[in-house]
Amino acid sequence: MSFFKKIFSKNKSSNGHKQDMPQVKEIYTEDYFNDRYIEQKLSEDDVLVDGSFKMLESFFLDNKIKPLIAKPIYHPANIDQAVEEEMGFYEYCKLFKQDDKQIGLTLTIAFSYFLISEWDFKLFNDKTPEFPLRFLTLKYNKDGGVISLYPFEYSLKVLNGEAGFSDLFEKLKANLGNIPSASGILQNLKDDLK
Repeated sequence: MSFFKKIFSKNKSSNGHKQDMPQVKEIYTEDYFNDRYIEQKLSEDDVLVDGSFKMLESFFLDNKIKPLIAKPIYHPANIDQAVEEEMGFYEYCKLFKQDDKQIGLTLTIAFSYFLISEWDFKLFNDKTPEFPLRFLTLKYNKDGGVISLYPFEYSLKVLNGEAGFSDLFEKLKANLGNIPSASGILQNLKDDLK
């Protein structure tokens, strides 16, 4: 069984004290999970990955901008910088006649690849997403405790100036070690029933 939860929510008990364990959002069986999600393996040889990297590199080269982080080009700070500096990554891609979904997917793939290579996240295609922009999901599994991110939806928020990849990266860096195991969540649920 996999356990899904929101890592950044502020759960409070009725007496105002913060609970030790995060609230469980959903519990899925492995069969349900395997029927719903298809893993998308990303490697530097993939056309989408290579294309995303090249678009970011060409943005910096064409605009004569030095990336904040030398390597990798797909570091969250560099992606944010590309979105915010000069004409911005969106307008730059529009010069190449890219549509909005393609531009969002370029950022999605770059950021997803960073999390995959940095922390062993896995990218999945959701066959039955709750919302249309959540057709892709990044998942991090720590002993059965799983967090989910929606990279395409988040990329659109970044493009709209509502969020930043660096902010999400810092939150993840600070909180990945706090994900409880499935057995810890189960024990907490049992204790609550007593």
